[in-house]
Amino acid sequence: MTNINHQLLMAAIPSGQFSAQVTHCFEDGSLMVESEGRGWHCRRAVSCVIAPQAGDTVLISAVDNQMWLLAVLERQNPASAAELSVQGDLHIASQGALSLSSEALNINAAKGECHISEMNYSGDKISAWVSLSRIVGKRAESVWQTVTQISQQLFRTTRQMEHVRAGQLDMKAEDYLRMHAQNTVITSKAITKVDSEQIHMG
Repeated sequence: MTNINHQLLMAAIPSGQFSAQVTHCFEDGSLMVESEGRGWHCRRAVSCVIAPQAGDTVLISAVDNQMWLLAVLERQNPASAAELSVQGDLHIASQGALSLSSEALNINAAKGECHISEMNYSGDKISAWVSLSRIVGKRAESVWQTVTQISQQLFRTTRQMEHVRAGQLDMKAEDYLRMHAQNTVITSKAITKVDSEQIHMG
């Protein structure tokens, strides 16, 4: 670049900061802005985490012959959703508590991990639709007023002792029922009834 061209370029670039309007957003993250009838090609500063949209009013500054978009001053459509966008990974850290509050919360990701040492959840309703669910732990406790479980197949294995205490217990198999043990004891205080067309013992 000749000295004359360099002087013309320096004269063309305004000094200080000024406001402009976004006219176009490119795929590489750069933008075209317009101010006072002149167009500028600029890059978005790392500190500008809100992704600008066409029509937004933004703050522009020139540093070392490069135009930078520093901040979004005003949205063209205030009702449109604001997008926090950064290149690469994003880590949010707080020395105290981190709170999120909104009318609705939507999270969409290909993979996710969550580690919380102690967690309490309260709500009116929770629903989950998954293809496979795995829960591994040392102890599980649950208290419900009503439990309903429906499945095509159910497999349950208890290595040591299983206790069932119920006010009334009703078990029904449509085809086949088998109970087998090394020793079997059936007792009742009042009546024990065995009813069938055929009874084989021994």
